[in-house]
Amino acid sequence: ALGVYNAERFNKDPNILQQERAQVERYCKHNAELRQSAIADKTVPPKVKLSSVKPAGGRHPAVLMCSAYRFYPHGIKVSWMRNGEVVKTDVTSTEEMPNGD
Repeated sequence: ALGVYNAERFNKDPNILQQERAQVERYCKHNAELRQSAIADKTVPPKVKLSSVKPAGGRHPAVLMCSAYRFYPHGIKVSWMRNGEVVKTDVTSTEEMPNGD
């Protein structure tokens, strides 16, 4: 009932809508920008775990597995290095886990 009352009141008085629009410009947009920079501009480095895993039926006796967890923002690039050079052969990757890691 209160929602219907407020909707009717807002629809009948164009000054209320004009005041609300002014509030958006004066208060909401300014504070949204402050909160956005306080939250979204932060980064959290990944927690990294390196493990030796024996693959089932693989041609290697063991492989190295690198897992990255709890990082922000969500985009991440993981590279394997050997003697300072990026290794591109015999490297596989998986999709992200259902929990976002």
